[in-house]
Formats: sequence, C-alpha cells, structure tokens
Amino acid sequence: MNPRQAELLGQLSGVPVMIWGARMTGLGLVRLCRTHGINVIGFIDSDPAFSGKLIAGLPCHPPAALPEIHARHPILKIVVAASTKESEINQLLVQHGFSTADYINYSHYCDLFYTVDVMGTCNLKCLSCPHGAGGEERPRGLMTLDNYRQVIDKIVAENDLVTHISLYSWGEPFLNPSLPEMVAELHRRGIAAALSSNLSIKNEHLLHKVLRENPEYLKVSLSGFYPEAYNDTHSGGNIHLVRSNMLRLRYYIDKYRLDTVVDVNYHLYNNNNRRNLQKMQEFCDELGFFLSTTYALVMPLERVIDKLEGRPSPSTLALESKLLVGIEEGIASATVEGKNEPNSKMECPFLENQTIINWDLSVPVCCTTFNRGSNIVAENFLLASKSQISTTKHQAAICATCQHHNLPAYNLGLNRKQWEAVAATKPSEDLPL
Repeated sequence: MNPRQAELLGQLSGVPVMIWGARMTGLGLVRLCRTHGINVIGFIDSDPAFSGKLIAGLPCHPPAALPEIHARHPILKIVVAASTKESEINQLLVQHGFSTADYINYSHYCDLFYTVDVMGTCNLKCLSCPHGAGGEERPRGLMTLDNYRQVIDKIVAENDLVTHISLYSWGEPFLNPSLPEMVAELHRRGIAAALSSNLSIKNEHLLHKVLRENPEYLKVSLSGFYPEAYNDTHSGGNIHLVRSNMLRLRYYIDKYRLDTVVDVNYHLYNNNNRRNLQKMQEFCDELGFFLSTTYALVMPLERVIDKLEGRPSPSTLALESKLLVGIEEGIASATVEGKNEPNSKMECPFLENQTIINWDLSVPVCCTTFNRGSNIVAENFLLASKSQISTTKHQAAICATCQHHNLPAYNLGLNRKQWEAVAATKPSEDLPL
C-alpha cells in the first residue's frame, strides 16, 4: 500500500463513513473501503432518483438528511467523491454545520480520474451527439485487449490511487467484443468499472458476458418511452430493443445476485417530458432501476462555440428547436453557487482532474471535445508522461475560449433549479399526462 492510500484509509479507520456521490467515483471508493474494512454506512447524493434507495447494499440519503445523520453519528466522516461538483458540495457541508475536519475531498488523494473510450464509434446517430451532428469525422475502430492492458498498467503505475475507471466516452462500449475481459481486468486490480450504453444493441450474448463480470455502474442513455419521441432524438435506435434489454439486465442481476447499479439517464427534450417521462419512470420503478433526468445539451464543445461565435451548423439549429433549455439560456442559468454574478467563472474539473484515452491511444484535451487537430494533447498515451499530458492540456487554446463563454458551468448543468424554471416556460409537444 502506498503512503497516500494509507493516509486516506487511516483517516477513515474506526469511524462511521458516508460517501457523497453514489455514482462512479463513490462506488469505486466503496470497493476500496470494503477491501480494507472501513465502516461505510451510506451515501449522500442530491439526485432525487437515489433518495431513500439502496446502492451497493447501502442506503442513500439526500443532503437535507445530514443534520439528523450527524446527530446520530457525531464522529461521522464524509468523503466527497463527486469530483465535478466538489466546491458546491463543500459549501453545502459548511451550511449544514460541518467543519473542514469533518469531511475529506477524495480528489486530494486521487487527483485524476480516467476514462478509456474502448470503442471509437457508435451504432446510433443522435442529434445532440457529434456522431449524428454531421460534423468532423474521426477514425473508427476499437481498442484491442493488449493495448487496453498496457493503458491500465500505465494508469496504475503513474497514480497513487485508482478506484474506478470509466470505459466509455463518445463510443458505444458494447460494440467491443473484449468488453467482458476489460471489466474483469479492472476487477483483478481492485478497480471498479463504470459503463454507459444506449442499450439499443442486438448482441445478447455480449450483454450477458459483461453482466456476469458484475460491473459496478451501468448508465443507460435514452430519450423517450414511445418510438415517436425516442426515434426523433436517438436516431437509428429502437426503444423496444432498449426496453427488452433493460428487462434482460433485471433478469441477469437477479439471477446472479449482482450489485450493478443501473442508472437510466433520461435526456429531456420538448417532446418527451410529460407522458414519455412518466411511462419510463414507471418502467424503471418496476425494474428497480434509477432514473435521472438531464436537460439535453448541444454537444460537443466545438459545436457550442461555433454557435456562440456566429457559426451555427444546421444540425445545431435543428437541435435547439427541440431543447427545453437553449445554449444561451443554459449558460445564463449555470451560475456558480454562492456568487451573484450571472456568469461567474469557475475552475474546470474536466481540465483539472480528468484524462480521456481514445480507442487509438490519443488523448483529447477533455471529455467535451470531439474534433482532433489541436484538441489532441498526446498522440499516444503510452508514450506521454502524466506531467506532459497535464502541461499540454493547460496550454490548449480551446480551454481559454471555453472559459470565456462560461461553458464548464454549462456542461455541468449547475444551478438546476434555474434550468427547471427556464424549461417550465417552454411548451411541450409530448402526449398529455
């Protein structure tokens, strides 16, 4: 055990621990804590979809429950394991009466979170995604198992602590036939595996094999319950196939007694936010899956910048007509908590603590960019040091432009209540409730 890991575990030893963040990072931390006998008593998460539910066998509470929990556990220690909203969470903890001695920011011990995009293409052409936007074409392919193992070797060697790795970015990981072995490789090293899929896939055999490896987290991205809404924004997909695969997930989880968290990420548009949403919520409740709503955004970053600088693509304009919160509305809404300025700037977590490795081993400046050229900070992850990648990322010209337009806050969807207020003013084209 390295000194940094020992220091973290030492702070958590002998006290009840709660983890703020019930998704990828938090689940990875649970895996580490359980391995070393740390007493994790539950999660805190602001997503109402998780409130009152069991995740990895642990109860999940909303932030409002903190005072009562603290009263029952005076020596409670909280680990903030939600890297992209760390500052916001720290402020909430102070508001709830916690001192800086009562909580730990996990990023202090694990300063980088890794995403390995094991598949360089997708089977769908969604309007909000670069694969369906008609923009720059990227090389297509898949990461080989040999290259993948070398990537994981390097990540582990260069970092004091790695508790989870995400195996997706712009690609559909369930198109890579080596995905089961890739999940197994992470577990062999004590690392949690996070997956995301559109689940409009016909390879039931691969789905079965992946689930047998018990991945900690599986996000399912969709945008409707009925074909009319879903097909409009998840072009090329089949919602009936998606729903049948969701039933298969439930079957495998029950049959093999798996701990996999299935998180249905429902993209809100003006044609799916009433009856479609209600029916998908009922379906997820029946299956015991979580449903989290997110306002659909224009992606990738280059496309947003083009719109803001007067170069909107036809696909961007078509997409904005379907959004509940447009680009400029989202930027205005995404104020930084605790500041009065409508466009207060913030440090970018995508730049500071995330490294993405594409299927061909190239490294983009962050997870929101898609175009290559100057946005690639290393052509081969295996040949570039951690410090070299960090230095080149901080010199990327696109970052200054992104900050200038306050796009980190927009991409994070900060100040959710204001987004909801904007969306409430928009007419819905969905079926009535």
